[in-house]
Amino acid sequence: MFFSIVVPTYNRGRFIKRCLVSVLSQDFKDFEIIVVDDGSSDGTASCVRSLGDSRLRLIVHEKNCGKGPACNTGIAAAEGDWIVPLDSDDELLPGALACMHEHAVAPSGDIDAHWFRCRMDDGRICPDPKPSLRDWDYDGFLAFREETRGRWPDMVRCVRRECFDEVHYASNRMGVDRFHLDFARLFRSRAHEEVLRLYHQDAGDRLTVKNNSVDLVRDQEYIRDQADGFRDILLVHGPQIVRKAPGLYADYLQRAAATAILANRRLDAFSYAAALARRLPFSPRPWMFMAASIMGPGPVVWLRAKAARRSLFLG
Repeated sequence: MFFSIVVPTYNRGRFIKRCLVSVLSQDFKDFEIIVVDDGSSDGTASCVRSLGDSRLRLIVHEKNCGKGPACNTGIAAAEGDWIVPLDSDDELLPGALACMHEHAVAPSGDIDAHWFRCRMDDGRICPDPKPSLRDWDYDGFLAFREETRGRWPDMVRCVRRECFDEVHYASNRMGVDRFHLDFARLFRSRAHEEVLRLYHQDAGDRLTVKNNSVDLVRDQEYIRDQADGFRDILLVHGPQIVRKAPGLYADYLQRAAATAILANRRLDAFSYAAALARRLPFSPRPWMFMAASIMGPGPVVWLRAKAARRSLFLG
């Protein structure tokens, strides 16, 4: 089997069929779909079963564990040579798998992942303009992240399955940043200009929305995992990021400070904020984080609410 499309999902009963039909209708047919229902309570699993297609497998987590664990579950069960992670509220555009296959089988040396651009449901293309570097090693990936700061960097990719023997998604509720950095350190990727994924913005509980509307009581586990994740990114990848992507490094300091404050790790938060102030002494944000590390999370909650109103991502 050539492709395994891995679809982690949580409470996406309204959208999951749209995603799966976009894959099942592809003209390239050598694939399987593995849906991992991460403890949904809205009938998502029933929606998946109703499609009744032999190429579709469903795995159900008894409780919600997070996107990373759901991805890991799906990849562990995959039989395809290449893995295509796909969010359950998005679609593959017609011809997407055929295009991925063409690039995957072309003589490509040591390329282990192929990345393709997306179209937003409002017509925008991301990233736009296309990445200036075509082939990415570790430094090249950091250059891509630096280049796309402040705009949508989203892409869809296919990855050699054996890569996942050495690198995995987070085992908790941390996002995908650490995974991509770990992957880039070990493997090479190639960015393509073709647009193969339709990115929908109509799911009300998307991660970017959650990041800006955290409840300090309800979401303590999520906050703690985020704080751990950004701490580990700075410890493991910080020296390389600060040299090759200084703007991205400042972003990670900001996110580490914000999540540490929310997790009530005030000494860590003050340390991140002080480092950010040294890099951005004339910006008010590091000084607000330093104050919040002393006073508590109120200023961070306010910043997140402000960011949400402006449709920005903070943390």
